Amino acid sequence: MSKNIYGSYVEESSEDEQVNSAVNSTENEEVYYSDDLEKKHIYKEIEFAVDIEDSIVYVVGEIEDFALYDFMLRCRAILRNREEEDITPINVIIDSIGGDVYEMFGIIDYIESLDKNSNIKVNTICRGKAFSAAAMILASGTGKRLASKRSTVMIHEGSSMLAGKTSDLKAAHKYNAHLEDMANAILGEKTIKDKKFWSEQTKTDLYLSAKDAQKLGVIDGIIH
Repeated sequence: MSKNIYGSYVEESSEDEQVNSAVNSTENEEVYYSDDLEKKHIYKEIEFAVDIEDSIVYVVGEIEDFALYDFMLRCRAILRNREEEDITPINVIIDSIGGDVYEMFGIIDYIESLDKNSNIKVNTICRGKAFSAAAMILASGTGKRLASKRSTVMIHEGSSMLAGKTSDLKAAHKYNAHLEDMANAILGEKTIKDKKFWSEQTKTDLYLSAKDAQKLGVIDGIIH
């Protein structure tokens, strides 16, 4: 069983099963085997949410554990299939409710490192929604930051579910405040509003249309 980009589990046949199926087919064996490999190739591209030919990485669904690792693998897959001097931007298409703050910071750091170390810009494009951590990634694109005209962006304070000793909870609360300060600092750097503005405005869920997001400098333009 494996998980596709929509979070659904799907069954995959093994390599041996696929080969045996092709060999035992009563129809044209070569055509069947060729089609089977082509379908497998397409399935793998969808499963790993990357379009290598067009330099597209998809951030879809919830940003969970290993999201940074997956994101880096997808970008590296694109770069490995290029000439070394090719600095075409990577396009990150986002349709996500957000998720883990640590994975989010890691992805943002990696996006910035691609620009600083390899001169590879990352365009971020929202299609549908970019909430919470996904909105932060959208705003942190180093190339063009875009959204389709009916997209929704939502930014808010981070949240956590904590349990334990009082002293541990106090320490965790202090560190959560530090994380929140870092997030607001990023927004203050990437948008036309300062850190104080974002600290005040995101105490509750701040929903933005594509036009509102553009006015605040979260994105640079709207796709029509």
